[in-house]
Amino acid sequence: MAPTATIASGISIETLRSPEGCVGYLVVDAATRSALAIDPRLDQVSRFQEILRARGARLSYVVDTHTHADHLSGVRRLAETTGAQVLAHAASKLKTAARRVEGGASFDVGRTCVRVLHAPGHTPDSLALLVEEHLFTGDSLFVGGAGRTDFMAGSASELYETFRRFEALPDATVVHPGHDYAGRPETTIGQEKTGNPLFSEHDRAALEAKLASSAAPPANMEDIFRHNLGATDTGMLAPAEAATLRSSSGVLFVDVRTPLEFESERIEGSINLPVADLDARLGEIPESTTEVLVVCRTGIRSIGAAQTLARSGRKARVVEGGIMRWRQAGLPLREGRKRLAIDRQVQLIVGIAVLTSTILGAFVHPAFLGIAAFFGSGLTFAGATGTCGLALVLNKMPWNRLDVPAGASSTCAASTCAAPPSCSAGGR
Repeated sequence: MAPTATIASGISIETLRSPEGCVGYLVVDAATRSALAIDPRLDQVSRFQEILRARGARLSYVVDTHTHADHLSGVRRLAETTGAQVLAHAASKLKTAARRVEGGASFDVGRTCVRVLHAPGHTPDSLALLVEEHLFTGDSLFVGGAGRTDFMAGSASELYETFRRFEALPDATVVHPGHDYAGRPETTIGQEKTGNPLFSEHDRAALEAKLASSAAPPANMEDIFRHNLGATDTGMLAPAEAATLRSSSGVLFVDVRTPLEFESERIEGSINLPVADLDARLGEIPESTTEVLVVCRTGIRSIGAAQTLARSGRKARVVEGGIMRWRQAGLPLREGRKRLAIDRQVQLIVGIAVLTSTILGAFVHPAFLGIAAFFGSGLTFAGATGTCGLALVLNKMPWNRLDVPAGASSTCAASTCAAPPSCSAGGR
């Protein structure tokens, strides 16, 4: 999605959103053109670079507000390509070189002072950054909600203390969260005091009870962790670089998406080995292959697949940003039968049902509003558990199925309900 810019006193803020709801930020000091990147995704690195060039800015620091579990971090790649210094919480287990910071510390981006706030709860290494009157909260505080505390050594009690630190800031403080699950990427401390049932809860035990439920962790979390902590350094190739190797002897593109995704569009000459079946189907990679280039939709599934291949002795690199970045780069794709993605089908069905029931409830009978409530409760359950029942049903529909070979899987590791808040707690 296209970035949006906010001009504040002495700084400009570029907001970069992903379709999944993740949000990254680029803060530029107006006087010196020094910049700070916050929570950049790996598939957004090129966009950060483009904005830096367009603004004539130099990146001084890059930071993750915590160790992410639901997407690949671009911190190390952005630092390598720009010369910026990596910042990390003192409690972070990041294995690469970084300047460690704690709550109460501060640093300068040009002439702009940035304050570090200790913000544990979602994870022990969570931090928030206060830049002028703008607070970047990561996954500690969302619009109307907050980050989960039921995995990654999270703590609802520590999140309670974090909320109180945020609450002490002026009501006009603008909050920039690490995820947008409400269709509104900005809020204020004052708005969250009155509109966020988690943030406004002043009984510690009651907040702990509200956050006590557990749900399935984000898909491919272990592989994502290994990448984000620097425990693995899977080789990456930009799509343009990968395209130059298509005709090279011994190079094979392995697409680890589902057969349904592969049928819709693919890189010419690639083979389909869904990530769920990769271990069992390694024998399908020709012995003449000297290097495997792994591709999926966005790059996340490819990381785990590349690690699987490496363990089997295969040299593997990941096509950065997957099919989405390949298409954005204007590189050719072989198109097959187009089918509407499951998440789009979910969005259409839920949207039509809610709109129809609202109209019928307003003009025919209030009982029709129960339909909207039903679908709303379904989305709430999907957000809390990471499981979307409607998506599971749609996956089994005839128009979403393929005749796949024995042993192949038609289960999509990335199948989700519309914009699933896999790192989100309730409260909205």
